Amino acid sequence: MFDGMVRKLNKVRYVPQLKKYLISVGVLEALGFKISIRYGVLKMIRGSMIILKGVRCNNLYYLKGSTVTG
Repeated sequence: MFDGMVRKLNKVRYVPQLKKYLISVGVLEALGFKISIRYGVLKMIRGSMIILKGVRCNNLYYLKGSTVTG
């Protein structure tokens, strides 16, 4: 992630035909994450910790960090 931490998402759906990975904001919100979107920056927060950040580009939010699969 943006802070050097590795985080694991559980119970995800995989669509092989997609060229990019998608993270459902609605699912994470239902799991108790607080979503904050301001000035083109998306933050997902649990408690006092920012779990992930994204930046808006062409009306899509892109993860600040990288993904690892396997």
